[in-house]
This record gives sequence, C-alpha cells and structure tokens, in this order.
Amino acid sequence: MAEPSTTAVAAGTAGVVTGAALLPGIDAGALLGACAGATLFVMSAKDLGVTTRILYLAIALVMGYLGGPSVLGHIFDEPAVSAFVFAAGVVGLGNKIISGVEKIDINRWFRPKG
Repeated sequence: MAEPSTTAVAAGTAGVVTGAALLPGIDAGALLGACAGATLFVMSAKDLGVTTRILYLAIALVMGYLGGPSVLGHIFDEPAVSAFVFAAGVVGLGNKIISGVEKIDINRWFRPKG
C-alpha cells in the first residue's frame, strides 16, 4: 500500500493536470503524455525518497510538456507520445549529464602542454 503522502501527492497532481488541461491554450494531449511519463519515471525510482520523487515529478512534468514536442516532434507525430517519452527520460538524462560534468578536470584543459 502506498504511503498517505504519496497518495495525496498523486491525487493532487492528477487534479492539477486535469484542471490545467481544461485551460485554453494548453495542449491537453501533451500535458497528459508528460504527466504519464513523469509518473512512470517517479514510480520506477523506488530507491529515492518521497521529497526527491515529488521534485522529480514536477521537473519531468514541466520539461516533458515544454520540451517533448519540440525536441522529439520530428520523431513522433503525436505530441502526447513525444511528451511522454521526453518526460520519462529527461531526469535520468539530466542526472547523467551532471555526473559527467562533475568528473571533468577543467584545469587539465588550461595547463600548458609539454
């Protein structure tokens, strides 16, 4: 059984997404696709704490909606599918980029060769 706080967050998120999808100018398909992708990522990240998962849910939801159709729109014709795929992968990709940047030795780039 899910923790009460997780259940409350899931219900609140579903309510906010449903309400936002009704607003004019919002692509409901892309928003629901981003919500599904963000939820899939958060549910699969069981080793993270609840607070981290909630933050990742928000980040993946926003980035999936805003970035999915523009980044993956040439691959998928439907904005909901591109938002889903982008939202499901954007946090994992961001974490990989951050860990890669932390390993870079920038001083080595500026040392004289010789």
